[in-house]
Amino acid sequence: MTIVDGLCNYRPQGRVSLVVGVEMITAAITHCRDRKISKLLVDVTELTGYPNPTLSDRFWMVQDWAHAAQGELIAALVTLPEYIDPGKFGVKAARDAGLKCDVFTTVAEAKAWLMANETNQTGRATLDHPSRLR
Repeated sequence: MTIVDGLCNYRPQGRVSLVVGVEMITAAITHCRDRKISKLLVDVTELTGYPNPTLSDRFWMVQDWAHAAQGELIAALVTLPEYIDPGKFGVKAARDAGLKCDVFTTVAEAKAWLMANETNQTGRATLDHPSRLR
């Protein structure tokens, strides 16, 4: 994990189960939140061993992440294209749970999105109006 210009970059590697991978990301979110770091970029392109998450998996993982973030940060996830749900169900579920996030296939796209999005003066992530998410 590295922190540069207020952006935390986390790039876990290795063979893990889906549960362990989710726990690793939850720990990174908590680490950033506790240190008042408001932007997290997670690149999981070098994590292997887990199946493509089901819709249920996606719902529960983002619930964990939203709970860990407590509205204090925004997150961008970089993954392989085959792991991204075409409707971005996980992104929508995360936002409904209070976590502003998105998923990308390149670090450059993820970083640009994070830099274009802000938290408010209290450090809390500013969510888009729910009607714009549909």
